[in-house]
Amino acid sequence: LWTLRPALAAPLWIVAMVAMRSLLLLCAAVAGVQSFSSPPSSLPHHVLSRVQSPRLPPPPTGRSTGIACLRMGPGGDNEREGGAPDAGGKFRRQFLRDALLLGACGCGACLLPEQADALAQITAPPKEAIDAFDKPRDQFLDASFACGMYSGMGDYEQEAAPRKARLFATLLAALPRSDAVVAEVGIGSFPNARFLSQKGAPSNMDIVGVDPNDSMSPYALENARRAKLTQKGGKGGPNTLRIVHGVSEALPLGDASCDAVICSLTLCSVIDPERSVAEVKRVLKPGGKFLFWEHVLSETDAGMAKRQVALTPSQVKRADGCHLDRRTGEVIKAAGFSRVDIDSFDLLDQGFLNPTVAGIATL
Repeated sequence: LWTLRPALAAPLWIVAMVAMRSLLLLCAAVAGVQSFSSPPSSLPHHVLSRVQSPRLPPPPTGRSTGIACLRMGPGGDNEREGGAPDAGGKFRRQFLRDALLLGACGCGACLLPEQADALAQITAPPKEAIDAFDKPRDQFLDASFACGMYSGMGDYEQEAAPRKARLFATLLAALPRSDAVVAEVGIGSFPNARFLSQKGAPSNMDIVGVDPNDSMSPYALENARRAKLTQKGGKGGPNTLRIVHGVSEALPLGDASCDAVICSLTLCSVIDPERSVAEVKRVLKPGGKFLFWEHVLSETDAGMAKRQVALTPSQVKRADGCHLDRRTGEVIKAAGFSRVDIDSFDLLDQGFLNPTVAGIATL
């Protein structure tokens, strides 16, 4: 290139670099899809059932982890919005378009949803609490786990969806009709986005997602986009979504700042469940609602309960702290809420995640 006229050399060099970057992104995506034909053994058993979805912004740090994650439909075809196979390849074209956009600008801002004004203030937790509970994390393991949770929990969420929809409908009906502040602790890949955008949702919600795994952010943003949760013209209007780093034992939110707090498959993996629920109470406004959905130790099958206890140490190591043997419902009932509406039931075909407690506690 430098043998050409000097006036053309620099522009051509820039074009060449952008093209190379885009090519590398596409190669990484293809390699990532192929690698998931044999998913990493370090991922928990319940996220390895199948590889499912879509176009994906880069990890929030802006640094490559060597992992690309696609979600696929049951038949192996690329899945577009609504879950139907995209025979015409529309989804693949969109994925390529987004990859080229990222290659050209590198920031990902052009893919983010529109947001309304935020209402709740993000605060700094006490240093001693951060030192005690916000432990150093492995970036590669976080990226692997985030990708696995995003791509492999489709069967679980499909099984849980009818009950979740009813539970969230009850929560949404109890919130202010506008400007409600909702925090989801352990937001993960945000599979609950679609329930917050269902019919009857308040308008202009300020949604704050808290998670210690920073690699979850792009997946959460993608699920919010799919649910049209933060877009103009979406259900409930242009809600705000902010995803912040934090742990349940030291929430980065002020006292009495939230109308509702959500925990979904979160309290199984926290260091201190009792302190986590106490933090939920601290940030709730008087009369605020705590929606919970947690897998627990079986109370109806002694054999399963015995196996859950035996397997918990290995599960903690390979599934980001997940405990199979917790009695989370008892923790919530003993926390001092004015009212706890709780239901215990078993899902189907979800293995050790079948035993579940779910409900809404009122401060």
